[in-house]
Amino acid sequence: MIKKLKNAPSKHIAGFEAKMRELDSLRKDPEGGMDISLGEFVKESYDGITLQGLLDDLGVNPQMDTIQNIVSMPDISVRWLIPEVFRDAIRLGLRKNPIYPNLIAGEQTVSQLQITMPALNMSDAKPNKVGVGETITQGDFSFQQKNVKISKIGRGIKVPYEIAQYVSLNVVSLFLQDFGVKLGMGLDTMAINTLLNGDQLDGSDSTAVVGINTANTLVFRDLLRIWVRLARLGKNPNVMVGGEISAMDILDLLTTTKYFGVPRASVELKMQSPLPQNSDFYVHGVMPTSKALIIDPTSSLIKLNAQPLLVESEKIIQNQTTETYATITCGFATLFRDSRIVMDETITFAGNGFPTYMDPSPQENVLFV
Repeated sequence: MIKKLKNAPSKHIAGFEAKMRELDSLRKDPEGGMDISLGEFVKESYDGITLQGLLDDLGVNPQMDTIQNIVSMPDISVRWLIPEVFRDAIRLGLRKNPIYPNLIAGEQTVSQLQITMPALNMSDAKPNKVGVGETITQGDFSFQQKNVKISKIGRGIKVPYEIAQYVSLNVVSLFLQDFGVKLGMGLDTMAINTLLNGDQLDGSDSTAVVGINTANTLVFRDLLRIWVRLARLGKNPNVMVGGEISAMDILDLLTTTKYFGVPRASVELKMQSPLPQNSDFYVHGVMPTSKALIIDPTSSLIKLNAQPLLVESEKIIQNQTTETYATITCGFATLFRDSRIVMDETITFAGNGFPTYMDPSPQENVLFV
């Protein structure tokens, strides 16, 4: 049974609804963009009291009480807990090992659904020798702009009355965590799709695709070719994303191939960036068969956040359910196009090599005469 409220409600109970409205406003503030949990808010707003302490004060025991118990409490302001309990559970699932945080350089709060991003193009910026009193020649380092659209993703779930009446909040939270995990998988798909296809609708920002020496016969040299080129461009390609087939091919290759010959310590390769000594490989179903995406996560992608996790509920009397909707408004934008590339095992490198924008030779072959 739920504990009865005190005859003289504490200041926490008396001001609970106002505090929840304040928390809701913080999350909707486009400048704040605060994905703040109830526990974090309570700690900052109630003079150091913990979330468990507040629940005790409100007379709520998550291990025993159900949604219906909270709805039927004398102080109706306590009902504000219900979407917060749902949100915390979904948020916890959303943070259970998603892939996308390992693919992005950072996150940026935005205030609208279409964002103008910089697009730098260094078409001719190689240095030239300058004699005494001579005019310094100019190269082209153009600043361009691109529009990136973000979108809302989410899903609704129906909670039958039977769950609301008989299942404790803790148990309901376990199922909602799984819902959050699936929401995180959706963000993973968005991130990988952006890496593959770019952030422009016309496909102009899509990643380059290169083949291997002999189609359908992957050797270590094929992977090394990409690592060396990206390292020459100053990238650190220590993350790969692929499907199950490419994962097995590449992992089998790396575990059976000696690295840099024998003895390994005798070779120390020096370039703009070192070749990866270790590489993370993420398996995801959105990747095409026999293709692997190789990226430098520090300069490939950025996440744009317009609205953090929003959880809303409504009661549907007709079918005796409570419908809960969870949405996130966000998007991904690419940074440097030469920080990502796809290796396709089904085509040859001879006819599918590096694009011109990934050729550092013009910058390296400068004659100071």
